[in-house]
Amino acid sequence: MTNRSIRVGTFFSGIGSPEKALQKLKEDEIIDDYEIVFFSEIDENAIKSYCAIHDVDKNLNLGDITKIKGIKLPYCDIWIGGFPCQDISSAGRMIGFSYESKTRSSLGWEIIRLLKEINEKPKCVIFENVANITNKKYENTLIAFKEELSKLGYKLYDSVLNASDYGIPQNRKRYFLVALKDNNKFVFPEKRNSNISLIDYIDNKVEEKYYLTDSEFSEQNGKFIFVNKNNKNIQYEIDPLLIKKGGVCGKDLHTKYMQSSRIFSIYGNMPTLTANNTADNCKIVVESEESR
Repeated sequence: MTNRSIRVGTFFSGIGSPEKALQKLKEDEIIDDYEIVFFSEIDENAIKSYCAIHDVDKNLNLGDITKIKGIKLPYCDIWIGGFPCQDISSAGRMIGFSYESKTRSSLGWEIIRLLKEINEKPKCVIFENVANITNKKYENTLIAFKEELSKLGYKLYDSVLNASDYGIPQNRKRYFLVALKDNNKFVFPEKRNSNISLIDYIDNKVEEKYYLTDSEFSEQNGKFIFVNKNNKNIQYEIDPLLIKKGGVCGKDLHTKYMQSSRIFSIYGNMPTLTANNTADNCKIVVESEESR
């Protein structure tokens, strides 16, 4: 693998976040160029989005990973696969990802199958998943998964990284496993201090339809009470002393689930947004123009 042009193939590709990272590396002149050799995705909307975002033809999509034959895959320098997390995540069923389980999360083993079938293995394979994959419940499966990669001649590096440690105002922990061949070495990036918060990312002008309340509120026991502008039965309790501190500063009194009830300050970070109930997990307090 050289800096001239990195050939990359991705599995469970979604809309192609890793490819956007390579684009940024190119823009920052860390790499000279990269080429998307193939991607693998089954969701039709994701496929359309992927092709539009990365300006590639849909014929590069290999589709269902279980139907791909390793012997037919073109050579790539890097494979990337963030395999399904539904059966690993603490927000999911937590059935696990062992090969025998045949869960969606067990599809990660398909990449190992392809590595065994292909003529020339990639020099680097990157896996990504939720931090909960390091839970003791999955310890034996993760060990077995890594052992298979080691048998294929890869040296392994893994760690749990949090987006908030790298200049992103979101507490999003993810497990990364990097497998390298040919005595290459890898070091995870060092954490860096950042003063960035949500206010640095959110637009100053936001369409009215995205606001849950207007700027009017009442006070009860030192807390501000806002009422949903479309449903008077939904109320939000905000602690004004916590707004400037960032993080959780209030709660949705209508929601019984703790994760959904949390309201966040614009001066802090957001939590990880879950695949289910996303619309109810991203409530943010912003200051009205009059109060700025």
